[in-house]
Amino acid sequence: MQFRLLKNLSFVAGVAALLVPAIAIPVEAQKKEPLWIAVATVERVKKPNRQRVGSAKKTQRAALLTLQWHLLKRTADNTQEEADPNREFQTGDRIKVAVTVNQTGYLYIVNRHQGKDPVLLFPDLRINKGQNNVIRNKEYLVPSYCEEYEDPKDCWFRMMPPTGTETLIVIFSRDKITTLPNKIAKPNSLVPNEVIDQLVSTSEQENKKQVTGTLRIPGQKAVRYATWAQNTNLKDNEELIATIEVRHGVGMRPQ
Repeated sequence: MQFRLLKNLSFVAGVAALLVPAIAIPVEAQKKEPLWIAVATVERVKKPNRQRVGSAKKTQRAALLTLQWHLLKRTADNTQEEADPNREFQTGDRIKVAVTVNQTGYLYIVNRHQGKDPVLLFPDLRINKGQNNVIRNKEYLVPSYCEEYEDPKDCWFRMMPPTGTETLIVIFSRDKITTLPNKIAKPNSLVPNEVIDQLVSTSEQENKKQVTGTLRIPGQKAVRYATWAQNTNLKDNEELIATIEVRHGVGMRPQ
């Protein structure tokens, strides 16, 4: 089976209003404002589509939900390199997405195609043993492992025609979201459009702290083209919704 990104993806209604333009902040400046590890008192909010995990206290001292994402591109010599997300990728380019979160929680990544139900990219049977509970500071690669490949670790999304913008929606939650698959039976499961719409429209997240550039998670190597997104709402810090847009332009196919 050959991986490929879906065609002609549209932006999810409502997500744009939740995010603000990214601001470049150098690694040195982060030492003064450690977004990744900052702890605050947050109010826990009961939501009908969640399965509470852990403490049932109404308030909790915890880090604000934060995630890092960046893109990797397969090079001609079969290695990988960090890729500028603002570049225009070409047909035949092979990429993957790396996501890291700042605390334990539940991660969901979907690829939405206009007029069709989104495809679930994470959880995936081939990644993290099919589980979507993720841990702090561990990088999760999507895609990660393809058993049917000659080299299962040489596993990538391949940019296929037509050109346009590919959009991935990343959802990081403190608790299980019961309207999304937490355990799947096969890769590339479908998620009803209305489920994503409901999550976006009911989220009270605030993203005043989205930054991009050369960023470093404490104790790890700096990533040149990283983006951090953070939910700064202390009264509803239950989920973080971010988007990844990949431009697919017209150009010669790599040899």
